[in-house]
Amino acid sequence: MGFTKKDAYNYIEKTKQEKTVIGDANAAIIYLERKAVSDPMCMARYNLTDKNMLANLFWADGGSRVDYQHFGDVLSFDSTYKKNKYRRPLVIFSGSNNHKQTTIFGFGLVLDESIGLYTWLLENLLEVMCNKKPSVIVTDGCDSMRAAIKAVYPEATHRLYAWHVEKNVTSNVKDEGLRHLFTRWLYSNMDIEEFEAEWDATIVEYRLHDSFWAKKTYDMPKIWANVYLKNKFCVGFHTTSRCEGINVNVKKFLNSRHSILELVQNVELMVREYRNNELETHFKSIHGIPVITTCLEVRREIEGVGAVNFVGKI
Repeated sequence: MGFTKKDAYNYIEKTKQEKTVIGDANAAIIYLERKAVSDPMCMARYNLTDKNMLANLFWADGGSRVDYQHFGDVLSFDSTYKKNKYRRPLVIFSGSNNHKQTTIFGFGLVLDESIGLYTWLLENLLEVMCNKKPSVIVTDGCDSMRAAIKAVYPEATHRLYAWHVEKNVTSNVKDEGLRHLFTRWLYSNMDIEEFEAEWDATIVEYRLHDSFWAKKTYDMPKIWANVYLKNKFCVGFHTTSRCEGINVNVKKFLNSRHSILELVQNVELMVREYRNNELETHFKSIHGIPVITTCLEVRREIEGVGAVNFVGKI
């Protein structure tokens, strides 16, 4: 069977699109390589497909690498952003600084959300960050992320955002009483034995023996139930507020018309805004006057100590 006019048209369009993608990718790579000249600590890692198209890209500038050494014990790993004209997942690695503000450690751009590509990203993150490993990694409920984390950071504690778990429960559970139980298990400081007894009783009461979703959820309680995670330092990253904050900023700086180069440049603007907020907070913490909000009797003692001039000590 010969080619039709439509086949020829589709072939030409596909070839054009591939050339556009290759051009965009090359422009982004050249931009990052030039940036590394002015910032020797800026690191970019990438690989190409057989057609010379960009498959994966990871990059972090000098400021992000320094921040990671200070604050990288707890790592947030999110890839819900596809705001570019190729619908590629943008992965954002973030944490929390000494002012409890979000700080960005690096970015990744991948072809898809497979285990192999996530593993590639995490391996490059580890290399670029001088082999410093996080003690806790917080993600949404993606199975590919879970497998990649286990492969690259087997000793790290992996936990899910509570918001993602609640959303999952809302989608799969219609009974309000059962929803309340999950909320309790997410946040309560109960004992492990109490949790397991409640779970067993719930399976019987709500007839969940044949529920695939319930079985899958119970198979991984150590990454979502607070009873197993309450002693882990997570700097507040298990809640939704930080995740939502980054979402808001992504919408401000990225849109679906951006090429790969434009995405990289706008992501840098987003990082600049985060750092500016950190500088402002740092300035206020040094030069501002603290306001004591407690109404307890100890307030007068605190104010009294604040009036003492420290001279020195041996």
